[in-house]
Amino acid sequence: MNEQEQPLECLFRLMRGLRRGHSHHHGPHHSHGYGRLMDSIAQQEGASARELTELLDIRPSSLSEMLSKLESQGDIRRQRDEKDARISRVWLTEQGRQRLQQHRKSPLPYQSALMDCLTAEEIRELNRICQKLTDRLAEEQSREKREEGSPCRQEDQEECTDQTGF
Repeated sequence: MNEQEQPLECLFRLMRGLRRGHSHHHGPHHSHGYGRLMDSIAQQEGASARELTELLDIRPSSLSEMLSKLESQGDIRRQRDEKDARISRVWLTEQGRQRLQQHRKSPLPYQSALMDCLTAEEIRELNRICQKLTDRLAEEQSREKREEGSPCRQEDQEECTDQTGF
């Protein structure tokens, strides 16, 4: 493994370990991704399934499965859009809001132990580097989409307009 691959491999191992601990910590109601999904629904009440798919960057089939499970547990409700019956909109139920609050209050497993081993300066540097990598990834993905000729996502519209001239 070369020096450029090593940091990413290290990040992947760290994320796998955190995901395993996270899903075991929160139990069946909050396995990997459900807290993130419920958080997104809370921030965008009435969002369509398509909007959630794009926001969370997950496959429509994965989202559908997760929404079905949350709906059967009583955490969300789905309703057809009044103007376009093909669109399904999603809201949290009161029970879903309570579960989300519990989820937000319980820290990720190992979070304190991991962060305690870093200085304040190291945490700032880690945040800076992660943001830089995230920005570069978004740039590369946007460039690939333009090269493939696929339309820009709505949140990328301004960037795409600047670069394509349309």
